[in-house]
Amino acid sequence: MNRTEHIEEEWGEKVKDYCEYYSIPLDYLAEILYDPKVAPMIRGKAFERSAMLALQQMLRPKEWEVDKPAMNPQSGIHDIDVRVFHRPTKKTIKVECKLADKGSYKLRKDGTSEIRVKCMRSRTLGPRKVKEIAPKIGVEEAALAVHNDSYRLPDFDIVVTSIGNAFYDTDNAGRYVWAPSEKAIDFLRDLSGSSTNIKSFAFNAMYVAKASDLVVSQASGVICPRRNCRNKRDCGFIPNYPIMRFRNGRPADRWLRLEESLDLFRSFVS
Repeated sequence: MNRTEHIEEEWGEKVKDYCEYYSIPLDYLAEILYDPKVAPMIRGKAFERSAMLALQQMLRPKEWEVDKPAMNPQSGIHDIDVRVFHRPTKKTIKVECKLADKGSYKLRKDGTSEIRVKCMRSRTLGPRKVKEIAPKIGVEEAALAVHNDSYRLPDFDIVVTSIGNAFYDTDNAGRYVWAPSEKAIDFLRDLSGSSTNIKSFAFNAMYVAKASDLVVSQASGVICPRRNCRNKRDCGFIPNYPIMRFRNGRPADRWLRLEESLDLFRSFVS
């Protein structure tokens, strides 16, 4: 048995064991994974691994350590999707992994392209949690109640996203399908510099931004879109849908291509 056959056999056993442990009918596993309520969560968690692998390739292992820490989601502390540890300074950079919002690609009249990044908590804080957490993080209850599904600056340092999800839509059966418009295809070809396999390119093209450049603050210039926010220019929360803009085939404003972001990571440890 060669290495590939051994890996496939080992993977098959893991899937079988998983289904037995959680009482999942193995014959229907594919249908379960295709379910429109399940697929987004699976793809989001898978992207965390893809981002980790991409960062491991980009950052030299002698200087950086990149992993995905196991954390207890019940601890009340925001978990870290990917942890980047700088060996010389022993500083840790917290990376949040977020997919683009489904079907969010838009070509504006001025020729620039826009993609929304879905950047919000998976669980909305209820009134009881708001009352419990607000004094711990130094935020007024009223402000936290308005932004009860939003992140704050201390939650992470960097956001990394893949734009692929922006070109998916939901078909009549409720399934997620790859469905870019002609304008979107032109955009992807321009962005990739190639006309081949733009679907693979879209998911492998990752972009990063500092959390401090996305948060609503006087320094960033980001304005809060929440109607009931009382401090729209300095509330300290990150909007649920930060906008990525592209001009002339490149990301603009606050975003960088992942492979060009080494200086951004170094800015956290210098």
